[in-house]
Amino acid sequence: MLYHHAIKYALAFPSILLWVAASSLPPLRVMPLGDSITRGTGSPDITGYRHKLRSALQNHQPGLEVDMIGSLQDGEMADNDHEGHSGKYLSDIREYLELSVPAKPNVVCLLAGTNNMDLEVDLDSADQIIQDIINRLFEASQGVTVLVAPVIWANDTRMQANTDAFNEKLDKIIEGMDGEQVLSVPINITLGDLSDRKHPNERGYGKMADAWFQAVLDAQSRGWVREPESVDKDELPGMGLGQSKDGETSGASRVRYPWLDVKRMYNSLRL
Repeated sequence: MLYHHAIKYALAFPSILLWVAASSLPPLRVMPLGDSITRGTGSPDITGYRHKLRSALQNHQPGLEVDMIGSLQDGEMADNDHEGHSGKYLSDIREYLELSVPAKPNVVCLLAGTNNMDLEVDLDSADQIIQDIINRLFEASQGVTVLVAPVIWANDTRMQANTDAFNEKLDKIIEGMDGEQVLSVPINITLGDLSDRKHPNERGYGKMADAWFQAVLDAQSRGWVREPESVDKDELPGMGLGQSKDGETSGASRVRYPWLDVKRMYNSLRL
């Protein structure tokens, strides 16, 4: 009897069923892309926004698959893969994204340019470089949604002047990409949200995670977030494919890159 009532209800209100289906997130393959802020420098557990974002998505939709991908692993969390390269500039990140973009994420959280603004590297071309990064993400992963956060506020007048100029250009880039699946994700960081001049503290990373989370829901409401493309994780080692639990390694056969070990040692001095 209940079954027949359910069938009659479904036939009578097909639009409700369509709305429910459309409002459910598909499996997510998320690439956190950027520098030390993506890594989580300044947070006690070195997970930054990543753990909080993953938890928020899974709490929002119990049972949701959220596979964080990237060639690096940091922090005390399950599935701690990411592509956040400490101390690196936009031009470096443009190259590093190739380490995991073949895994074809359906969501990218991009926050990059902090070190350019701080150390005044490539200021005249920073907007073109981040445009190149966004274009490459679209080229490499069909149907990807790219979420782009402006460089966050820094407790440094000189650096902030550079940041303001860059963010203004970034806003225009995103506005000019009307028709593409790209959203600006502003994050309201203030003095109390920083662990030093430029890295968030736990509260700041909480704000950041919430901003990314709301942006994913916004993208989903626009019909942008689609099933990730099918890939064979056995053929793509070292990219973080597969959801790991605490203490486990993502992917079928995680490979080591000796040059990444050298980079990690260098980055421990340059954050």
